[in-house]
Amino acid sequence: MSLPVKLFDLYIKSSLHVALAVTALACVTVLELDLLHDYLLYAFIFSSTVLSYNITKYLSVAVSRSNQLSPLLKWISGITALSFLITGFLLFYLPAGVIIAAAVLGFFTVAYAIPISEGKKNLRNIYGIKIGIIAAVWAGVTVLLPVINQGIGSVNIPGVAYEAVQRVLFVAVLILPFDIRDYRSDDSSLGTLPQLLGVKESKILGFVLLCSCLLLEGVHQSVLSVSFLIFFVVAVMTAVMVRRSMLIQSPYFASFWVEGIPVMWTCLLMLESFL
Repeated sequence: MSLPVKLFDLYIKSSLHVALAVTALACVTVLELDLLHDYLLYAFIFSSTVLSYNITKYLSVAVSRSNQLSPLLKWISGITALSFLITGFLLFYLPAGVIIAAAVLGFFTVAYAIPISEGKKNLRNIYGIKIGIIAAVWAGVTVLLPVINQGIGSVNIPGVAYEAVQRVLFVAVLILPFDIRDYRSDDSSLGTLPQLLGVKESKILGFVLLCSCLLLEGVHQSVLSVSFLIFFVVAVMTAVMVRRSMLIQSPYFASFWVEGIPVMWTCLLMLESFL
């Protein structure tokens, strides 16, 4: 494996790409609600996402193989440790409301993968709620944290509500390619949408949810606005990704291309703001 391929593999598997996607969605909220950019908040969202994702994915492996970690896992452990330090440092510079909200969201993130008490299931293994937990946490991080950081009294509350509901629906659609990919390997007790409805029916539901997102965007933004046109492009691209999702996918179809959609959305909105 060449060095560029190894670095790209590390970038994906160390959760740097998913952290970029989450941070990009927070930037979408700031741009659509006309909030102030706070780069310390962006850095906090990025580092805490890397930290939480790597803990949920690799903690049990790192503990069980503490003396036999592969080079990849050693690099991931180092990135996770650095993310922990950055996250802790940034806590001193964020409003108390953001810290409290982040702590609540962090609790659900950890409880999603790790049992909160001995002999109990984690949230991920409670039948049928996986997609709801992930979508709700992503919406909380990418909508509520920027709004709380700005100050709830200074924002348009109906606009925040539209943004939050749309974000839950949009993230639920983004999760579908992952659940379709993992359809055969996921335990049947998870109750993912493909397990509950079937792959074809899950895709149809995804298209319905995207149409609902477009409707909410049309209520929140004028259908003649550039922002609506941008989201229409994003929705079409997401629909194409869902349509092309298969049980057997290329290694980075979901983990790079699908998770890259929020980054594309942000880039288009930022381009609009500069023009």
